[in-house]
Amino acid sequence: PDACERYAVFGRVTPTRKKALVEALKAKGHHVAMTGDGVNDIPALKAADCSIAMAGGADATKQAAQLTLLDANFANMPLIVAEGRRVVGNITRAASLFLVKTLYSFALALLIPVEYPFQPIQLTLISSLTIGLPAFLLTLEPNQDRIQGSFLRTVLTRAIPGAAAVCICSMAAMAGVNFGWDMA
Repeated sequence: PDACERYAVFGRVTPTRKKALVEALKAKGHHVAMTGDGVNDIPALKAADCSIAMAGGADATKQAAQLTLLDANFANMPLIVAEGRRVVGNITRAASLFLVKTLYSFALALLIPVEYPFQPIQLTLISSLTIGLPAFLLTLEPNQDRIQGSFLRTVLTRAIPGAAAVCICSMAAMAGVNFGWDMA
């Protein structure tokens, strides 16, 4: 187990030892990626956080891996990692937008003692302008940030303040209408 952090190169490693190395690194808090091309690599590939099969490898290995390098060129790995970061980062942003709408709709339904303040047609317009269009544009945005923390925690910490702001503004507008303010 300690050899996994002391040495950088291992040769003639059995399938059992490969899996043990992956598990030892994971136990020490590392995120582990494993590459392989043979059936003997499958146990270690399945144990790794990210498994990569080589293009010319065994079919079983390609099926067990999460990713297959079609040209067996490791120079493409930075591009693959960058694309993965972009996708996960943008999904996190878009999910936060969708959760804002869900949270403020739920909060308004619980907090307001009178009827719900929005008509369905209004919610459609609000959703398309405040969630649909921005979420679409966010999916195209470049993002090179490392993925850190919990997905759900990140989404909630971004969505709750927005939902609270929408609730406060909606309740203030409704209070203004109830007090006779002319909103026209």
